[in-house]
Amino acid sequence: MSIERFVSEGLAHNSYIVADGGEAAVIDPRRDVDVYLDLARENGLRIRYVLETHRNEDYVIGSSALAKLTGATVLHSSRLAFDYGTPVHEGDRFGVGSLELRVLETPGHTDESLSFVLGETKARGDAFMVFTGDTLFVGEVGRIDLYGESERPRLAAALYESLFGKLLPLGDGVILAPAHGGGSVCGGHISARQHSTLGYERRHNPRLVEPGREAFVRALLAQELVRPPYFRRMEELNEHGDPAVFARAPSLVPLRTGEFEERLRAGAIAIDARMPQAFAGGHVPGSYNVWLEGLPVYLPWVISHDTPLVLVLPEQASVEQVARMLLRIGFDRVEGYLRGGFTSWQEEGREIAHVGTLSTAELRRWVESQADVAIVDVRQPGEWEKGLVPGARPIFVGELERRIDELPGDRPVVTMCSSGNRGGIAASILARHGFHHVFNYLGGFGAWKASGLQTVKLERAQAQPTAEAPFEDRDADWPPA
Repeated sequence: MSIERFVSEGLAHNSYIVADGGEAAVIDPRRDVDVYLDLARENGLRIRYVLETHRNEDYVIGSSALAKLTGATVLHSSRLAFDYGTPVHEGDRFGVGSLELRVLETPGHTDESLSFVLGETKARGDAFMVFTGDTLFVGEVGRIDLYGESERPRLAAALYESLFGKLLPLGDGVILAPAHGGGSVCGGHISARQHSTLGYERRHNPRLVEPGREAFVRALLAQELVRPPYFRRMEELNEHGDPAVFARAPSLVPLRTGEFEERLRAGAIAIDARMPQAFAGGHVPGSYNVWLEGLPVYLPWVISHDTPLVLVLPEQASVEQVARMLLRIGFDRVEGYLRGGFTSWQEEGREIAHVGTLSTAELRRWVESQADVAIVDVRQPGEWEKGLVPGARPIFVGELERRIDELPGDRPVVTMCSSGNRGGIAASILARHGFHHVFNYLGGFGAWKASGLQTVKLERAQAQPTAEAPFEDRDADWPPA
């Protein structure tokens, strides 16, 4: 028997392969399925089943690809009409060698959410591991807002029943195997700890130690999360089946500066994945700045999936890893990356754009002197509750482009987040819209508070609700940075 976990960087997504007796099942596979195929080939395994805990919203699943490449049977919940695969119900069982996987219907995160209980066939009814999808995480439970505000109370109540009526009774010693870890957009405060048991979560998970159903529901309803814009696109692909089959991510094409410029003239958008301080010092005019680790979460907030992209990468970036990141969130129109990075652009004497940066001391002087400057705080609503820099206007970075007219174009604008990375995204958005005096506050609210400077409370009237996202997709601020 062997159980392997695969972590998808940037998305904090966990997938698993369970194997015994020459047979295997894959749980919640990612879109680039080569890791499962390679492991199966190296160990002489036949992948018999592909198990989906739910439709998934934050990445393109690899289920249909694995089924086409291996002949495996895809198993989905019967509560959603998937266009492919086989529906399963509460109590259904199926074998992988001497192991048995049993279906639990655990709605709450979504109506069709499933958990798969793993045990040995000879120990029928006993479990040693459970794959919980987005129902239960280490230190957190799944979000309940995917169907809209009116459905949150119903889903919160359903989630309580799934957790306390089905999962926790499996036993304290059962190993927890969730679909996501710390940094995922699928829960509010998922722990970075990688291992846990149901018993440990029952005693230490703050969502599970609340005294009773009403307190549990009340706590979840008070949670404020924003919804990444690519969720709807992922849902559609995952429900109807990904038409593309990728055994592995396609290679990205290196582009000479002239070729890069030609792509820009033809309508491609440049994405600069360097850190914001490097971007501020010089960048290709018109670029969006989304730092490398933030690409899987924040890129879909600023650009639609059908837009052709060209990339400017940090010097030490793994081109293969970047290709995988973008493939997993459905960006299939990446036309290449600038060979030699920004250095090659500047060495050829091409036009360079800049944005400004501010230190804590500089921003403090502006605030205390009441300088004629606009400060926009682009963190997410839950972070604003911790306080604001005096005079700051809260606009989540994912809403900034839609609300650009709320900011003055005739005076300096300072962007800020918790540390400077999302502030870099915001600064690049403003620069693209013709704002000429843009400054990213490096260090952000974290540095401001660490310096012991004055903060003010958020006025609820300041925080507008997150609107339906653009680009025909839907509504996180993970990883917050």
